[in-house]
Amino acid sequence: MTLTAFDPGVIGNYRERKYLLHFQWNDRTGKICRYALVETFNSNEIHHRTKEKKDEVGLTQKEIWKKKYAKNDISIK
Repeated sequence: MTLTAFDPGVIGNYRERKYLLHFQWNDRTGKICRYALVETFNSNEIHHRTKEKKDEVGLTQKEIWKKKYAKNDISIK
């Protein structure tokens, strides 16, 4: 399997919202990352530069995930 099979650049080809996306980063691990849609919201609810919502300011991406979306700690290693 090649990196192009899981290229995040092809996301623009989709017309409908996808609930699961699969990407392969060029990190030489060969692992596929699965990303799940966890939330949709209006553009005025998020800071355009920092990509933070009001209740996320000052938190890392990992902290946001644990606070809002993770069911248990095994979802982040």
